[in-house]
Amino acid sequence: MNTKENKGLIKERNQQQWKLHQQLAHFIKDLDRLPDAQEARLNRPRSSPQSLLPMVF
Repeated sequence: MNTKENKGLIKERNQQQWKLHQQLAHFIKDLDRLPDAQEARLNRPRSSPQSLLPMVF
């Protein structure tokens, strides 16, 4: 018997799409996490770079 038949349908993975989904999952997981005291102290509002100024106005 062929072992692939026993496992069911095996799809080829698109590596770029798989990596994008993994990065997105890690990003969302980090958004859900509460920052510790050091991160909260370092997370201060800063002015945007001058190169982004045309996007604002």
